[in-house]
Amino acid sequence: MPDLSRIGVLWSRLRQMLWWRPALWSAAAVTVAFASALVDAWMPTHWLPTLPAGVVDDLLRIIASSMLVVSTFSLSVLANAYASAASAGTPRATRLVVAEPRSQKAVAVFLAAFIFSMVGLIALGTGRYGPAGRMALFVCALGVLAWVVVSFMSYIDVLSRIGRVSHTIETVERAAAKTLHRYARQPLSGARAAAGPPHDAWPVLSPRTGHVQFVDVAALQALADRCDALVHVAASAGDLVHPKAPLAWVRAGAAGAPAEVRAAADAKVREAFVVGPERTFEQDPGFGLIVLAEIAQRALSPAVNDPGTAIAVLGSQTRLLIETLSTPRDVDAEVCDRVTATAASPDALVAIAYEPIARSSTDQFDVMVQLLRHLDALVGNAPPAVRTVVQGLVQRTLARAARAGADAADLVSWEHEARALGLAPAAGSER
Repeated sequence: MPDLSRIGVLWSRLRQMLWWRPALWSAAAVTVAFASALVDAWMPTHWLPTLPAGVVDDLLRIIASSMLVVSTFSLSVLANAYASAASAGTPRATRLVVAEPRSQKAVAVFLAAFIFSMVGLIALGTGRYGPAGRMALFVCALGVLAWVVVSFMSYIDVLSRIGRVSHTIETVERAAAKTLHRYARQPLSGARAAAGPPHDAWPVLSPRTGHVQFVDVAALQALADRCDALVHVAASAGDLVHPKAPLAWVRAGAAGAPAEVRAAADAKVREAFVVGPERTFEQDPGFGLIVLAEIAQRALSPAVNDPGTAIAVLGSQTRLLIETLSTPRDVDAEVCDRVTATAASPDALVAIAYEPIARSSTDQFDVMVQLLRHLDALVGNAPPAVRTVVQGLVQRTLARAARAGADAADLVSWEHEARALGLAPAAGSER
């Protein structure tokens, strides 16, 4: 079955929220603080060392006062880092930066330590702790303190990287690589390839306008098995849909199926599609490439003028596409025999990745040269059909540069480089 389920998508989106880890660890801290009071019921006290009066209270007060300040500071720093990632990179990458686990863990540790100390102080004030319980609470407080110190040292490294453009590019590339690898192995998410829907199928229209974020092919297969039907997926992840656009086509027995049967089938089919206001990374192979291209376009804007960032993005795009186009398709994973879909050409990913950068780099000599060289690297490591796509992209780019009034010497150099790499006809580019 496909290796991306609806539960996996929900878990991925939960990880992109900043609150869940602090909430979970804070609940664990409360549990530990109260559980320490239960130690008196089963631990003998005659061999325990004597704690000086007030040592536990003082330690908990120190942790509480310091962790409140540190938690506030860490959240403000993260907020500034997220704003920096959105302004220096692209707002579409902010969600991934928020999901960075090391920053989430640091905030969770600081907040959990604060809540643990506060709950411990309140419980101590009620007299619920005996000698063994106070010793257990003291040991737990020392462990929390050591945990905070280690987390703070790790947090220093996080602060040195988070919010920087290089970190944002790395984060987006990592998320895109996961989705593209899954797409290369299972381009249809487990469905069978088909040219189009059956001639006697009816359309299931989208209930709202938005982008398809996830298609649960396994749920469609289960529905088709129950109804002895065939489902053809018409809208893949990333596609724009609206109330007049079909999500899928369904054929259940004869074309003239009863209206109640069709209505029930339509409702189940719609449940298998997650439609939202924006594209997401989980199942959309092109979205990560689009986000990387946006970072490069912003870097090439006159306000930023950072060609080095655009060149770094080109490297990310090339690595991703070489890996994607060279990954063999897992035919054995196409196990949903009652669900079909139209296979999209992987060549479209090339245009998605490089076309925006090519449009924005017609006045950047170094970026254009690096673009040609990265395209040559892609052609050398991809199936032969990619060369035709790349050659068309190069010809459009050079013609666009000529129309934009690029320097004549630069244009000649680019054309010479393209011919030397075999990406342009020997007679010269069309202008």
